[in-house]
Amino acid sequence: MIEFAWPWIFLLLPLPALIIYRQSQKPTSDSILVPPSVAKALQEIEQQKRRTGFDLHTLRLLLLGLSWLALLIAIAQPFKPETGEATPASGRAISMLIDLSTSMERRDFSIKNEALEDETVDRLVVVKKIASQFIAEREGDRIGLVLFGSEAFVASPLTYDNDSVNTVLQSSGIGMAGRTTAMGDALGLAIKSLRDDPADEKAIVLLSDGTSNAGTAEPEDAAELAQTLGITVHTIGLGSDESVNDEQQFQSASADLDEETLKSIAGASGGKFFRAHTSEELQSIYSEIDTLESADVVAPPLIVRRDYRNSFIVLSIVFLLLAMAIEYWPFNFNRLNTGGSAAT
Repeated sequence: MIEFAWPWIFLLLPLPALIIYRQSQKPTSDSILVPPSVAKALQEIEQQKRRTGFDLHTLRLLLLGLSWLALLIAIAQPFKPETGEATPASGRAISMLIDLSTSMERRDFSIKNEALEDETVDRLVVVKKIASQFIAEREGDRIGLVLFGSEAFVASPLTYDNDSVNTVLQSSGIGMAGRTTAMGDALGLAIKSLRDDPADEKAIVLLSDGTSNAGTAEPEDAAELAQTLGITVHTIGLGSDESVNDEQQFQSASADLDEETLKSIAGASGGKFFRAHTSEELQSIYSEIDTLESADVVAPPLIVRRDYRNSFIVLSIVFLLLAMAIEYWPFNFNRLNTGGSAAT
């Protein structure tokens, strides 16, 4: 059975009739003398109407009325409830922040390849693999993605479509947002997207392997704003403890990592700081975050329904076009008829 979201819109149904009645009550001016030739043409049109056996003017008004009715039905948003189960939704929104600065190309992590052997890869390859698993398992949550380097941008807005978020993540590349790290700007963008979101529980998962050295916003200030808005920020510091030869001297592969800032961000917002030295540790960190941000907050019920608005909009346009065609049809028919008599 078809239902309407805005049934009160049908109160406007008699509006055209009221307008026509109002216009008919206005005083008319004195009659205008019609030239004999025009009067004869009008008389021939009336005679033609009688010969057709129906009043085209009445038919035109009927089509206009049907067009108005179809338009009102479309505005009233007709729908039919559908049977079936919808994907369970939670009242939780999570924004994922991924660092794409050039330090993410450092090859100090390993993953299992198809032959189940350890393969040394850059940091972003590991993050893509493990973060994508986390996103895929958050079914029912609304997930967003912010990528940052020298600049930050929203790569994917908050959405239930986890597959689309993962597609964007997999297509990201090191350096595509610049070479440095605008951590504060990335937090600001994530907070902005979550601020007006209707979710009851909101969280940010920030992953970085460097120091905030770009952008206009301070990470600590952004974290305090997140805490004020009820947004929890979990931070992940990425990088191994291996020694690398950097500019002819050996130093830790994580020398650029600013753990203190990441700890400060998490602490100010009520979140938790994590340190990932290996792929296995990063996997366990995302598992722990998955537990901390468990999707047990129920969202408002989702009504699955079939929408019929477009069908009635098309029907309204068809009735209107037919009415316009009929308006000019008697004149064109009469002109053709007159031309034929003249030729004879």
